[in-house]
Order: sequence, then structure tokens, then C-alpha cells
Amino acid sequence: MKIVETTEVLIKHYSEETALDMIKAAGFDGADLSLFDMEQRSRWMGENYKEEAKKLGEYARSIGVPFIQSHAPFSFDFTHRDFETEIFPVIYRSVEIAALAGVKLMVIHPIHHTPYFGHEEELFETNMAFYKRFLPLCEEYGIKICLENMWKTNRDRKVIDHDTCSRAAEFNRYVDTLNAGGGDHFCACLDLGHTVLVGEDPVAMIKAMGSRIQALHIHDNNYHDDSHTLAGCGRMPMEDIFRALKEVGYSGPYTLEADAFFRHMPVELYPTALKFMADTSRYFSKIME
Repeated sequence: MKIVETTEVLIKHYSEETALDMIKAAGFDGADLSLFDMEQRSRWMGENYKEEAKKLGEYARSIGVPFIQSHAPFSFDFTHRDFETEIFPVIYRSVEIAALAGVKLMVIHPIHHTPYFGHEEELFETNMAFYKRFLPLCEEYGIKICLENMWKTNRDRKVIDHDTCSRAAEFNRYVDTLNAGGGDHFCACLDLGHTVLVGEDPVAMIKAMGSRIQALHIHDNNYHDDSHTLAGCGRMPMEDIFRALKEVGYSGPYTLEADAFFRHMPVELYPTALKFMADTSRYFSKIME
């Protein structure tokens, strides 16, 4: 099983190439190309973004840590920015960048910036139309779009609550409907930490979703905060979760999304933290093998 680390925190301090060098040195097998802040990076917003993506992908492969997974940007000002002219083109470009860099699993959040409860069907229809717009890229590059289970803050109760795809039945419906035409361009990226935040049992959710899960976001928490720390540093039953993934035949990458474990450390400690994260991930990933 390939263990994969994101570039998110590292590229705030280093180039993508240096981030890859550090991920390689720590003992990871691959990288997740984090494109959250791509609008602030001239490399991705310039005219030569396709050439830059190919070049970066070639570098990653040349040092033995290819880009296995990627994540599209999602933090937008939906109130003051036009979706069609300012937001969607950025997300679409991120998929192009990932595909040209060699990524086969691209995580794109569902549209969920509007109220959830009482609007489930409206959000479903909106998201069906949204995701289908990426089909040309899926067909051209062979990249697969991964939907993710979300959460939302309940402003009345001041707690984390359910949101789009946060329950197995709804998540399954999204993936199955998108693939209903006979294609296989969509799958689930199950964010393990998000499951317990909304009160779902991750083991039960894994068993209910089965082979639809083809990507993961692996991190731990205390059941109250989306703390994105390393597996084993929170309260989640990680060994039970990984045994359940083995039971359903999960064979995708072991992709960390646990950068909060080291983001506040001095940068001089990043290599040490990354090595510990790789070793810990290697230990847990063996449960699934």
C-alpha cells in the first residue's frame, strides 16, 4: 500500500520540488498535490500552467514520489465572487494541473456553502450538474473525481452537524448516480475524521459504502474538533477503522491529511515530524494489507 503525504504545509515555506524532496526523505511512497491556495501561486495561474504541471509531475516521478492524489481548491467567497466566471474556472484548472502532473485521484468538495437541512434534494441536483462538468477531463486524462463527506457548523447549537455526503446512504447515492451511465469516473474519498464529527460510526459507514471508497483522508480527532492530527493522537478507533477497510477490500493509497500535527512546529523540526508521520502510517497501513 502506498503511503502518501500532502504538500499543503510544506509549500507555504518551500517550492513544490523541495517539498517533494522532503516527503521522499521522510519515507513516503507518494505525494498529494495540494492546490488549495493555487490562486496565490503564480506557477498555477500563469499562462504556462500546463507546462509547469508536466514538469512538476516528471520531477516527482524521477525521485520516486509520484503524485498519487490531489485536492482542488475549495475556500471561496461565494457571496462576492461569481461562480461561473471566477470560481468554477479555478476548480477546473486545478483538475487539469493534477491530471498533467500524473494524478489519478482528484478530490473535489461538493458544493455545500448553502444551508443543508431542508435543501438536500436541491443540493443533490446542483452537485450532479457540477460534477458532470468534469467528465471531459476524466475522459481525456483518465483522472477520477473523488467526492468527499462534508460537515457544517450548526450556528444555533454551536456544534458540528451533518452536511452533504456525511451519511453513507446519501454519499452512496451521489456516487452511484454519477456513475449510472455506465462510466466509472467518480468515487468516494472518505474523510475519516469527518465521520465522527457528525456522529457517524466510521466502521459502519465503511461497511455501508464498500468499494465506492477508493481514496481516503486519514487523520484523527477528539470527536469535537476537526483537528486533523496524526492517526493515534486522537480518540478515534483507528485499528478498527483500518480492519473495516481491509474487510471491504480497500486497495487505494493511505493518504494523510494530518498536517495540523506539525504545521505549528518550527520548520527545523519538519523533517523529524514527517519521518514520524511516515513511520506511523507504515504501521497502520499494514493492518489493511
